[in-house]
Amino acid sequence: MTEMSDQTRLSLPLVLDGATGTEYMKAGFPSGDCLEYWASQHPQVVAQVARSYAQAGSNVVYAPTFLANGGNLKMYGLDDQVHQLNTTLVRTVKEALQGLPVLVAGDMSTTGLIPEPFGETEFVQLVNLYAEQACALAEAGADLLVVETMSSLCECRAAVLGSRQTGLPMMVTITVDGEGRTMWGDDALAALVTLQDMGIFAFGLNCSQGPEDMLAQFQRLAPYAKVPLAAKPNAGNPPLTAVQFSDRCAKLMRQGVQIIGGCCGTDPTYVSALRHMVDGFDISKVQIKPAEYSILAAGKQVYYLDEDLEFSQPVRCEVDMSDALLEAAGERCDAVLVHLDTPDDGYRFSLNAHMVDMPVAFQSESLEALDSALLHYNGKALVSSVNCELEREQLEEVAARYGATVI
Repeated sequence: MTEMSDQTRLSLPLVLDGATGTEYMKAGFPSGDCLEYWASQHPQVVAQVARSYAQAGSNVVYAPTFLANGGNLKMYGLDDQVHQLNTTLVRTVKEALQGLPVLVAGDMSTTGLIPEPFGETEFVQLVNLYAEQACALAEAGADLLVVETMSSLCECRAAVLGSRQTGLPMMVTITVDGEGRTMWGDDALAALVTLQDMGIFAFGLNCSQGPEDMLAQFQRLAPYAKVPLAAKPNAGNPPLTAVQFSDRCAKLMRQGVQIIGGCCGTDPTYVSALRHMVDGFDISKVQIKPAEYSILAAGKQVYYLDEDLEFSQPVRCEVDMSDALLEAAGERCDAVLVHLDTPDDGYRFSLNAHMVDMPVAFQSESLEALDSALLHYNGKALVSSVNCELEREQLEEVAARYGATVI
């Protein structure tokens, strides 16, 4: 097996668990209720489901903390129970698996809130909501964090930024359509390019599609992946048998997937079949040729750039920058150059960033302004060092926090 990190005790390949919501429904969970609260009131069900996946061969079992964040719990009047619910559910799973060689993942997903400029939620508020849940999961003893079934790169970034303070390994999986785009229009490759340089240990896809439907996306992702790829497909439509499912998941592993599990429609029999398949699979024989490129940037999609790229004329930040940004994008240039004077400029640009359908580069003499811009920009940005009085080492330090590239 290929070691990922002695610290994390994670090694490849990994088998994840299967669906949990449907297993809880079999045990009496009423649709429409808050699953996390129900689970906290039925610890025997949580323990039984967790043990069934561990016994089937899962290396990682998810605690049922999927939507136990302040955004979603508020809809049920439970937003004051974030710490209590996450703590209870993680500890229930850990106690159920005590003595077994299985890791427990703190599970996180969407907040249900719409961020600015299309909604009323500030990006930093999303970061804080994820930080609250992540800290509770870490304190409860989660071995790693999984951010799953995500439909927005913005929320993925917020979850990663909010969770980093825990020091736990983080895996992110998104849900895409047949074209590889999330519900919010983010391209899967752009999400990989953006997130893998922000410190996650794995990236992948889950839900929405069966294993064969995911194949084309992983063929596209694998040449760019610096981190292990993960797949948690559903059972398909019509549902595949457990053996059919594992056979098709083997095809995903031949395309570079090293972490595999099941989503909707799968149960312990599917995980057992996956375990059998993975035990006979030699991932060392899978060789993916890396993609050739000079510089990558990303927003809603990925941009391929040469080292001698040309910037637009600097655009200064205002509350309404749409005309200036459109004008800059119309120039014969490779990237729109955004000039920053103050930290507020980074926030102002974020409210207008959707107007730019090309690479973005930030220029500033202020590290605080750069930090704010990179925090708020939902993509992989460039940082211009041209005619900048700041030391390149300083620029690279702030850029590294957000996966940006200094040019």
